[in-house]
Amino acid sequence: MNLIRKLVTNTANKERRRLFRPPLFRNTHRQLSSCETPTEQIDRPLFFVPRGNFGQPTCHTHPHLISEEHLTCGISQAEYKERRETLVKKLAGEAENIHKSHIIVIPAASRQYMSDKIPYVFRQNSDFFYLTGCLEPSAVLVMIKPPQTDKFKSILFVHDKDAHAELWEGPRTGCAAAARLFAVDESRPVENFPTFLNNTAYRLTATSKPAVLWYHSDNPANPELHTTVQSTLRGDTTLVRNDPQKALHFMRVIKSPAEIELMKETCYIGSQSINMAMACSQRWMYNSDISRTWPVSGKFSKHHRILYEIVLTVQKRLIEILGEQRPALDKLFDSMCRLLGKYLQQEGILPQNVDGQELLGKAYRLCPHHVSHYLGIDVHDSSLVRRNVPVATNMIVTVEPGIYISPNDTTVPEEFRGVGIRIEDDVLITDGDPLVLTDTCIKEVSDIEALVGKQSV
Repeated sequence: MNLIRKLVTNTANKERRRLFRPPLFRNTHRQLSSCETPTEQIDRPLFFVPRGNFGQPTCHTHPHLISEEHLTCGISQAEYKERRETLVKKLAGEAENIHKSHIIVIPAASRQYMSDKIPYVFRQNSDFFYLTGCLEPSAVLVMIKPPQTDKFKSILFVHDKDAHAELWEGPRTGCAAAARLFAVDESRPVENFPTFLNNTAYRLTATSKPAVLWYHSDNPANPELHTTVQSTLRGDTTLVRNDPQKALHFMRVIKSPAEIELMKETCYIGSQSINMAMACSQRWMYNSDISRTWPVSGKFSKHHRILYEIVLTVQKRLIEILGEQRPALDKLFDSMCRLLGKYLQQEGILPQNVDGQELLGKAYRLCPHHVSHYLGIDVHDSSLVRRNVPVATNMIVTVEPGIYISPNDTTVPEEFRGVGIRIEDDVLITDGDPLVLTDTCIKEVSDIEALVGKQSV
């Protein structure tokens, strides 16, 4: 455990790459107090991280984690702002939406409780975090765009400062600092969101002009907010609802240079953690997203090695196919089934007298999960981007073939029964050869046998 802690500490403390320093544009941020009274407008650089004790780490409070030009680890205020601009352009730029007003509502997740006053560890709504970098619960991002202009207003609703609540829940950013910290146009108290939304919707549709309320209603991140948004739509024929999540997922599936650097570091830490688990191995262990299988004894048996090398050979070829053909992930799955069938048949594990679709079916039965998914903010990232879309540069995907043979499977020779093997790596699609981000996590038979069980816990 001390070695793992040392590894993570060294990784966190090493000098981080400076991705880019954005120009300092002059801009005024507006913050509204809980009684909606405008505060003094202060002229500050647009991309400026204020000092203070806020609702999340900053470059001032946690300089060992966050560089001075970044809002969150590796990502700048400029990038979050650019994402918001891109989303608005995508939604409002569709032909049927050009002449309409737009209200875009992206909620944060709400705090969940395991029992009375005992919360679960908070996990932010991925879409909200992608657009804001804000880690506070129950906040709301609202963007309002009039028709026939590229300009829009961004408003972040947050919990205002409250000394008593912060005593128990930790610091809040509050309205006075939120606009500057998250580089939005305004910040307001979250309690005022219902009135604001109703008033805005009424104002935009008062003259019977069409408007679109963009809001994701399936599995709402904040159930209380969901009720408010739904009530705004009732009885108004000029205000229609549409879902922004598909556009967001198509943005998220293509990683920026800053995100790629973050993913490289994340994959490196994960790879080294699994290497350490092998070195300290006392029992079989399985990890998702980086998956490795190793013999607890430190030595593969003859038949387990045959199965393992089939999976490894298939995985390496699938990674090559990603670069050569840039297929859709569903096509990559078909390739996996064909390759598994071929090699299993060569080793006499599958019968020689089958071919074509029958052989594919038998291979699928031994690996009944998909071979790949998108990876990013979420483990299964950008779920609305279907796997029939060809991969593109700066996507990150997993490649995870496996073989799982039941102890009771009489269709395969007895010596191969009762074993499950999966090898999974995370792969960046580039304009050239694919880049395996988890390549420091060992997977060759000789390396595994040289490592497993060689360290004590």
